[in-house]
Amino acid sequence: MIYWIHRIGSAIASIVPRAAAYQIVEWLTPLVLRFYRCQQRNALRNMQHQLGPSVSVKEAQRVVDRVFVNYGKYMVDLLRLPSLRPRTLRRQVLAYGLDNIDQAFIDGKGLIVVTAHVGNWDLAGATLAAMGYPVNAVVDTLEPPRWNDAVQAIRRRLGLKPVALKDGPREMLRCLRRNEILGILIDRPLTDEGVEVQFFGAETRVPAGAATLALRTGAGVVTAVVVRESNYYVAHVGPLIRPNPTGDRSVDIQTLTQEFMDQLESWIRRYPEQLFMFRDMWPSAD
Repeated sequence: MIYWIHRIGSAIASIVPRAAAYQIVEWLTPLVLRFYRCQQRNALRNMQHQLGPSVSVKEAQRVVDRVFVNYGKYMVDLLRLPSLRPRTLRRQVLAYGLDNIDQAFIDGKGLIVVTAHVGNWDLAGATLAAMGYPVNAVVDTLEPPRWNDAVQAIRRRLGLKPVALKDGPREMLRCLRRNEILGILIDRPLTDEGVEVQFFGAETRVPAGAATLALRTGAGVVTAVVVRESNYYVAHVGPLIRPNPTGDRSVDIQTLTQEFMDQLESWIRRYPEQLFMFRDMWPSAD
């Protein structure tokens, strides 16, 4: 079923003007949310952490309502993505900090781009590929397999090379050794794995893979987000981080991961209505 929903949605999104599709999302979101009570509760809890104790529940809920509307707009753009040409992609995204990416390629050890479920992470990879960068993206394997094959085929048409998470670090290492970009989403909350970090003033655990790969290979790391502003997108690329191991592996991994999360937090504070985290980001705080 989800395969056909995706196919039909992509076909409709490719012919309906984006502004009209956005308006439809504004109308439909309150109705659709009736079926996603759990995600709403998680999003509200997360937003209360983000905005702090001085913000009322009513105000936090107002922001969460906008989060879900923005997520609907993200889905519109995601469905439109396969029909966009590279030239259109480059024109729709205003990018800051690309020189940090170029510097990593001079080093010759590859580049890890760490991002979060903010704005439009799919557009980030597609835009870099449209600019001529060699981009690999770590992806989950979707079910059913027919849907997974369709989604990965779309990514390849956009110039992205999917790297299945289940394939483990071996293929990720190959990407970096070829002096290519490896994109990783880091903000998946964990309960008893990963590495402990401070995020918006509270402890949580996130995957340690990005820091582990950087320390093992010497690859540089940048954090980046692509966020929507009015009718266009803005890409923010952070400063190049070069791993500097001390010899204490666990400390090095935690320190690097914390630096990634600190930079991502600074952007999320600017764009709280574009963080699409519908799982409990701080499960250990329960």
